[in-house]
Amino acid sequence: MRMLPSAAARRALQPPPPAGGLAITEVLIAMALIALWVLATAGTQATSLKLQKSAGNRALAVTLANELSENMDANRAGSNAGNYALAARSTGTTAATDCNSTPCTPAQLAAHDLKQWSTRADQTLSLNSLSVTKSTTSSGLVQYAINVKWNETRGRQKYNNDGNTEVLTYTLTKVVRHAGS
Repeated sequence: MRMLPSAAARRALQPPPPAGGLAITEVLIAMALIALWVLATAGTQATSLKLQKSAGNRALAVTLANELSENMDANRAGSNAGNYALAARSTGTTAATDCNSTPCTPAQLAAHDLKQWSTRADQTLSLNSLSVTKSTTSSGLVQYAINVKWNETRGRQKYNNDGNTEVLTYTLTKVVRHAGS
């Protein structure tokens, strides 16, 4: 008669069950993938911040040009006389009269507006230059080209001999209507 092995002996002869945990290789692969994801997220965040600053500078340039344009509308006599022309410069202008506290002529008001405007531009942008050029349209209307130029850093990207700074320009063309039109 043949004897059957006991339950304990049968268990000892069976191969061990497969391991239920993770192998070290799987853990290392998961850690490498997480590290890559973190690095990609950080790079995307840095690029996003740079682009957000660039968009903010562009919005400031548009706002500054529109502000001067509205000042020209408010002072049509000074605008039509050409008092808002401003040669290219990189710093604020000077005005002899403070029109906030003293009545001014249209020419004085234009000089005051240009001083306030150029000072604000110098304080808010990494300013390269400002200029306001006057011309006359074929129909005899006064036209101004308002130019705002600012410097913008582009990281490791090189531009000409200026290093990593790019000069950006926003130009607004303003046609001044004659007084009463």
